[in-house]
Amino acid sequence: MTYLLPKLKSRIKRFLSEFYRVPYCVPAWDWAEHKAILKCIFTGTIIDGPQKEKLYELIRNKTGMKYVFGFNSGQQAILAALKAERIGTGDKVVMPSYCCETVAMAVVDSGASPLFCDIGDDLNPDIENILKLIDLSVKSIIFPHLFGNPGAIDKLELALEKKGIRSQILLIDDAAQSFGARLNGRLIGTFGDAGIISFGPGKTMTASGGGILITSSSDLAQNIQEIPTCHIDFKYKLKRLIYWIIFRRWRRFTLPFYPFFSPVFKTKPKKQDSIYALCNVDAAIAVLQLKKLNDLIEIRVKRKEILDTLFTDFSDSFYLLPKNNSNSNFLNVATKYAVYLKPELVNQDSFNIYRNIMNDSGVEIQDLYVPIHMKAGYNNFRVSLLKTESQFNKIYQFPVEPSISDQDFNYILSRFMFFCKSLASTKLLYSDRSSKHVT
Repeated sequence: MTYLLPKLKSRIKRFLSEFYRVPYCVPAWDWAEHKAILKCIFTGTIIDGPQKEKLYELIRNKTGMKYVFGFNSGQQAILAALKAERIGTGDKVVMPSYCCETVAMAVVDSGASPLFCDIGDDLNPDIENILKLIDLSVKSIIFPHLFGNPGAIDKLELALEKKGIRSQILLIDDAAQSFGARLNGRLIGTFGDAGIISFGPGKTMTASGGGILITSSSDLAQNIQEIPTCHIDFKYKLKRLIYWIIFRRWRRFTLPFYPFFSPVFKTKPKKQDSIYALCNVDAAIAVLQLKKLNDLIEIRVKRKEILDTLFTDFSDSFYLLPKNNSNSNFLNVATKYAVYLKPELVNQDSFNIYRNIMNDSGVEIQDLYVPIHMKAGYNNFRVSLLKTESQFNKIYQFPVEPSISDQDFNYILSRFMFFCKSLASTKLLYSDRSSKHVT
């Protein structure tokens, strides 16, 4: 009993400390979004209904793209684009290893093989490396713009045209993390042959799921229309709605309970090889989110400016992603604010310092991506990507979500600055994640 009592007290204390944490990623929903969800529930239009066409029209007006198609997720939108061009077994799709794994999952589901490329200093796909990988087996390139930061997809298009192979390759402009961002004054997602928009967690606009494919190609649009789609199971979608409301929207208060209930919400659609259509309830939420997208982005951009200014004091330690210019020709919408440490300052100890400071301060943090080619499920696609492998464990993120209050934002900022000062005082030498620090 004398042994169990302190252990029980410790667990109770740890559980209680999880309450009222500053959450990392909460959708910027208010009463209007919840009212739209309730309306869909009580009118029986969760799965199918009129909000989808309303959303498509708004996206057409926003992007200037003629054709808009809705799917259950951004992953399925990518899969639909690949299937529409009959890309499958024996074909290769170039994509970065450092991005959301769902991109690779879409490629594998199509039957094609992912061909992983390296990243540049902006953490987006490296154009020169992509061009070196292209051969006759490459049928598509997927170009994600990470963390709201536009990559040089315009230069990639120009390079493909100069090589005379532009028409032979399906170029997918993946704006899942960067919808609203601009490159040369043009919206990300409107480059290439098809653009992808996602309404998942941590995006510029969120629903309880859903993804959009946009294109101006009548041929591609015709092929997509011929792909059979099906509806998500009602019970599955209702379960996901409950998850989003309880463990996303009210994450600050429900985070301690998630480990107990997570098995209930980890179920997947029965037919995982099928392509599912966008749900009406997600369209209803997305309509409201799209109408206030500019306001949501403005909050992110202002917080990025604050962080850019403050991080100039730590320029000897951190690299920053490109700053926005005054005329908005280049607009980073900061889906996440990411910085990465210079090589001589980072190892596993620096990351532990960061995690401990944030956790002790009551701030939720989430790990960023592990390169896909380094994961066990992708042993058949192993490659050597020097920049990706040396950079991924140096990247630190700072939440700039509009749902985070100014008070919480300033609090997180003060904690991160404390980490920066703690890091500078330790003078850690970088070797790798598993190395021990040298003092």
